[in-house]
Amino acid sequence: MKHPRKRLWRTASRIYNCLVSEEPSSLYEMPFQTWWYCDRLLRKRQQAQRRGWDSAALKLERQLKTGVTQLIQELTTLHGELSSDTSPQQISSVRELYAELRSLEEEFGELQLDLRAQTISVSTEPIKLEGVYLGPFEIRLNYANLKMDNGSPYRVFATDPHPAFTNDCVTHPHIQSDVVCEGDGRQVIRRSLEQGRLFDFFTMVASLLQTYNRDSPYVALSDWDSVECTECADVIAANQQTRCDNCEITLCTGCTKDCSDCDCPFCHECLSYCDGCHGHCCSSCLQQCIQCHADCCQRCLLENERCSDCDAEEELEETEEELPETQASSANPVTATAVQSDCLGETVVPA
Repeated sequence: MKHPRKRLWRTASRIYNCLVSEEPSSLYEMPFQTWWYCDRLLRKRQQAQRRGWDSAALKLERQLKTGVTQLIQELTTLHGELSSDTSPQQISSVRELYAELRSLEEEFGELQLDLRAQTISVSTEPIKLEGVYLGPFEIRLNYANLKMDNGSPYRVFATDPHPAFTNDCVTHPHIQSDVVCEGDGRQVIRRSLEQGRLFDFFTMVASLLQTYNRDSPYVALSDWDSVECTECADVIAANQQTRCDNCEITLCTGCTKDCSDCDCPFCHECLSYCDGCHGHCCSSCLQQCIQCHADCCQRCLLENERCSDCDAEEELEETEEELPETQASSANPVTATAVQSDCLGETVVPA
C-alpha cells in the first residue's frame, strides 16, 4: 500500500529539517566502541586462563578474533577517509527527498513511516547465501541522526531469524546484535546519509545483505549450522557431532568415549571403569560381583556372577580343603594295606 502524497511530503520536510539543523560533523570517527569491546574480551579471556576455564577461554578467543577483524576493517576505512578528498556536502532539497521516498516505495514495494519515532523502514526479500537460508530483513533508519554523530542511525533486524547456531546474536555473517559490519562500504553509506540520498542508502545496505565476505564474517557460512562441543568448546560441523547416550550433551570426536561393552558414545562423566579389566564402561553394562561387589563388565563377570578373582579364590579354598585328606592317606600306608588284606581274608604281619 502506497502512502498518501501529503504524508510523504511531511516526512521529506522533517528529514530536510534534521539535515539542515545539525552542525556540520567531522567525517572522521575513531572506532572506540569496537576497541573497547576487544579490550573487554581480552581481559575476560586472560581471567578465564588464570582460573583454568579452558572452554570459556577458547570461546572468548574466537569472539576476540572476530572483534579484532572488525577493528582492522574500521581502521582501514578511516585511513581511506583521511586519504580521500572531502569536498563540501550537498544536501538534498525537500522535493528531492520526496522523490527519494517515492523511489523507495517502487523499489521495495512497501515503505513504513513512523513520524513519531522518526524512522523509515523497508524490508528485503528472503536472503539465501551459499545454500544457507537467512530469511528477510528489515532496514530501519532513524533520520533524526543522519550525521551519525551518536553512533549508527540505522539497524537491520531479521524478521524471520535463522541465527548462527553458536551465536544467536549473529543473524547474518555480517550482522551482530542488529548492527551491520559495513566494511569498505562505510564511507559511501555515511556520505549518502549526510546528503539525504535515501534511495542510495537503502539499496546499498540491501546489497550488502546479499553479499558474503569470507575474510571478515562474524560467523562463517561454513560454520553456520556448526555446534560447540560441550566439553572442549571446539566448533564442529552439525553432521559430525555426537551426543552422549546418557546426558545427551553435544560432543566432538576427541571428547567421545565408547563403552567397551555396548559401543555406545558417552562423555567422560557418564562413563565408569571395570574393576577387572579397567576398560571404559557405562553404568548399564556394569554389574556387581555377588561376593566382593566389584563393578565388572560382561566379559569380566563369569556365569556364576562372580568376578575372575573371586572365582579363582573359591577354587583355591576348595583345593585347600581336599588337600588334608589326601595327605592323611599318603602318611599311613600300613593301615591302608591292612584294610586291603582284611578285605581279602588274609593277615599281613608287618616286617
